[in-house]
Amino acid sequence: MMRWLLVLLIAAAPFYAWAQEFGGSIDAGFVVSQLDGDRRSGYKKAGFAFGGSVSHFLVKDCIGARLGLRYVRKGSHEEESEHTRFYKAELHYAELPLTAFYRWNKFDFEAGISTGYLIKAKEDTDGYGLREPNPDFRRFDVSAIAQLRYNLFGSLWANASLNYSILAVRKHHPAQDGHIVSGQHNNLIIIGLSYDIK
Repeated sequence: MMRWLLVLLIAAAPFYAWAQEFGGSIDAGFVVSQLDGDRRSGYKKAGFAFGGSVSHFLVKDCIGARLGLRYVRKGSHEEESEHTRFYKAELHYAELPLTAFYRWNKFDFEAGISTGYLIKAKEDTDGYGLREPNPDFRRFDVSAIAQLRYNLFGSLWANASLNYSILAVRKHHPAQDGHIVSGQHNNLIIIGLSYDIK
């Protein structure tokens, strides 16, 4: 686990070293997520994200690119009811999002892709506590990102993003009632704040 985190940090280090040439930001946000394909619906799993990013205008004050390094807690959650069984999945990722953005007045319209490494995964299928998932989740995740940022004032920005796994994070497997569960995809919304460092 620590080895992969170190690899991600080393991979991102050159971009952060260009901080004088590139703009930087510190980012934190609230996450609501679900696992599409687990036969549960709704963004019922709360989590959080934090990290940093560097950006650079490719066309002056208009079109740019942004690279980040962040931790994101995702998963799924369903309370037991008359029609559903208790379920919780806790997924912890280190991610490298790479996006392009278009700046118009106080808005950044942003889209791109994020590669993630699964640091830790736990699952609770009966309400008796988290344990190792069965079957396992895949170690790597590739997600599409669509984000809107709005400049509140000065260096402070509000942002909202949609993130969806392009590839399944867990393959087909038999569920407890015997039916086959399709491949699962992380589906999450992040709402947060960014502080630009110039």
